[in-house]
Amino acid sequence: MRPILFSFGSLHLYSYGLSIALGVLLAIHLMKQRALKTGFPTGDGVFDMAFTVLVWGFAGARLFYVLQNLSYYGREPLKIFAVWEGGLIFYGGAISAFAGLLRMSRKKQWPFWKLLDFLIPYGVLTHAFGRIGCFLNGCCYGKACDLPWAVRFPELPYPVHPTQLYEALYDLVLFAFLIARRKKVRFEGEIALLYFLLYGFGRYLIEFLREPSWVWQGLTGNQWLSAAIIFAAFIVFQSRKRKVH
Repeated sequence: MRPILFSFGSLHLYSYGLSIALGVLLAIHLMKQRALKTGFPTGDGVFDMAFTVLVWGFAGARLFYVLQNLSYYGREPLKIFAVWEGGLIFYGGAISAFAGLLRMSRKKQWPFWKLLDFLIPYGVLTHAFGRIGCFLNGCCYGKACDLPWAVRFPELPYPVHPTQLYEALYDLVLFAFLIARRKKVRFEGEIALLYFLLYGFGRYLIEFLREPSWVWQGLTGNQWLSAAIIFAAFIVFQSRKRKVH
């Protein structure tokens, strides 16, 4: 793996940070094109969205990770800010970003579901880049396996599932599906709710192949959270769908 791509003296270019940066730049470019085509959002709306997701999302994702590893960060408190080394919990970032976007939609008086429908496909694309960064960084790996595509990380004595790449591939397929689905949208919020349903389902399955942080009743914490998101998204999806009929 290549956690550090290049070094210039004491300065390092981290593969994890670069992967996310590339994903964000590509997402902003595509969002700007979409905004010009549809007229939403106007002005600096795309940059406002991106800034809100980055700030709120990274803060929440890092907070969740730190809380799950309090013993380590209690000994190394300055490492809390070393986000370029990895260590983000996606669901923590998603929940935090969701709250930030809700606050922004009220401030700018934008329809919240319309905002989510616009933004989420590009968030999925950025997430795919982030998972590639996880693979290069050597974190978030899966359980031991002997499949032909199993990967051996330097700190492990055995090959494992490259679950980072499984999720990156799933995210790219999901991104393509959501982009295509925009042509058949029946109500505001459909794209966002389809994302919550499909990502939750995919993450639930991939978790069976990942090393769990904690397990309760045979399921990991992320699986319980995925199941809750799937259930909530299904209820809201059916409710909003009925309103258009």
